[in-house]
Amino acid sequence: MGVLDRLREGLDRKSPWLAAFLNVVWGLGYLYAGKKKLVGISLLTLIAAVQMASIAFLTGSISARSFQLVLMGSMLFVSLALARDAYIETKKRNEKR
Repeated sequence: MGVLDRLREGLDRKSPWLAAFLNVVWGLGYLYAGKKKLVGISLLTLIAAVQMASIAFLTGSISARSFQLVLMGSMLFVSLALARDAYIETKKRNEKR
């Protein structure tokens, strides 16, 4: 294997940890990993829609604070689950090479 081949392989190799970290913002890890691009874009769109809807909801209700806490907790849970999935997918991709 020549120097150029090793360089190409190194540049093509993705970091599972970076993919997991990027997926704290839902979908970015998928886009970085190059897998499930539609899922990544869908998740990013979902974030924007949920945040806009929750802001509109929160401005009109006193009980909105409780709703916001539940929503934020749910978002954190999903973020961690997606981070795990992005890590696994990227690690599998690297092992195939």
